[in-house]
Amino acid sequence: MNKTPSRLKIKLTRNLRRSVLRGHPWIYREAITVPGPIDRASLCQVLDAKGELGWAIYDPHGPLSLRIISTDKVPPNNVFFEKRFAQAFALRSGVRSPLTTAYRLFNGEGDGLPGLVCDIYGSIAVVQFDGQGPGEFWDRELIANWLIEHTGCESVVEKSRRNTDRTIDIIGGKAFEVATESEVIVKENGVQFKVNLEKGQKTGFFLDQRENRNHIRQMSRGKSVLNLFSYSGGFSVYAGLGGASRVASLDVSKGAIELAQQNWALNGLDPAKHEGLCVDVFEYLGGVPELWDHIIVDPPSMSHSESQRQLAKTKYIELFSAAAKRVRRNGELSLSSCSSHVSFDDFNEIIDESLSNTRRTGRILRISGQGPDHPFPHAAHELRYLKFVHLALD
Repeated sequence: MNKTPSRLKIKLTRNLRRSVLRGHPWIYREAITVPGPIDRASLCQVLDAKGELGWAIYDPHGPLSLRIISTDKVPPNNVFFEKRFAQAFALRSGVRSPLTTAYRLFNGEGDGLPGLVCDIYGSIAVVQFDGQGPGEFWDRELIANWLIEHTGCESVVEKSRRNTDRTIDIIGGKAFEVATESEVIVKENGVQFKVNLEKGQKTGFFLDQRENRNHIRQMSRGKSVLNLFSYSGGFSVYAGLGGASRVASLDVSKGAIELAQQNWALNGLDPAKHEGLCVDVFEYLGGVPELWDHIIVDPPSMSHSESQRQLAKTKYIELFSAAAKRVRRNGELSLSSCSSHVSFDDFNEIIDESLSNTRRTGRILRISGQGPDHPFPHAAHELRYLKFVHLALD
């Protein structure tokens, strides 16, 4: 954040006071009086027709103009933010343990820290910013110093969110050689995973699926399990530890399949019970009609904007329908989506349509989302992005 609080004032052109006071963190450009030319994100005071409303990050770079920080009378300072950091750390006391050394510490708006993400991987903290504005606003030195002092981490790195540039830079603590030392082994519910912090998806691993992976472990004994879009084999390893008779990990990335194989071996599982398949999911589903007891479908996001929402629903229906055809009679199907623009209502419609297409019916065994280290404001359910549904089919 800026070293000295800005006195930039921005007035709302719509009556959003009730929404802000209830805790919704976002205000878009069409609802504000846009100030003169400002090149960088800045702290601003938010006002409306009734007067002072709170403090926010003003982002001049995109349609999301204001990210609300607080509705206090006084502007937030470093002490304020350090208190928010401490609150987030305390909130994770039920997640972190010697058996779980990888977890999300700062989840942006869900922790009152707009646009700031921090994931812990053992002794390394990985920081990301949700866009250019938050990247300009947040004080890296303040964040890194607090993490080193309070979390037990030895190093703090920043990782770019751009898929084409997943570089990491050391911004605090102990330096290490990124090219050779950015691969770490962490624990999750006692399960071990090798994570590549530099080249891995997101900050390195999909921490938000932890509770759903654990559910799969509890439901896999004696079953054949196919894990589609397996990435580094998270669901596969849990299924194996749960006593699955056979597990296959399928991903189009050769590196992901190699990592899934390594993670399987890392947990002492029988190599004869796991197969890694480097193949396109749609090609596989359209090929030889092999049937499975349980198929898990956790694809990448298919919608990155509201304009892509309908197309994404169509793609999900095509994919889930094809997967349902591969589930044996009285088998199971687990479906997931990380697309924030696809709501839970949308997802229910997608599932209904997919089963209808295959002339099958199902009973829902579990509906869930992201784990407790990924909180979201009660007034902003659109930030409950992860959807997971486990069904028993006829």
